[in-house]
Amino acid sequence: MRRIVFHDLADYLRHGREIEFAYKGRQYSITNHSGFWYLCDDTDHILLETVCRFEDKEALVSRIAVIIIDDLTIEQMFDKQVYDTGKLSII
Repeated sequence: MRRIVFHDLADYLRHGREIEFAYKGRQYSITNHSGFWYLCDDTDHILLETVCRFEDKEALVSRIAVIIIDDLTIEQMFDKQVYDTGKLSII
């Protein structure tokens, strides 16, 4: 998959797409289930955050942008292109 920046990621989320990505050797996912969006650490199978209701895509994008994983926000991670592009999936 081509490298994407946060603007692209936000567009995918606004269209209801789920995202799987890796950063610093750990797997993460932004998924929806039972009417809510979730951010999960898939390496340890941990729910990191219930982000918002499924319908509220702007709240989803706004919140995902500022969540910090390790040392960067998700927005910075994608804009700086430091995520593992080989493990990015848009479902």
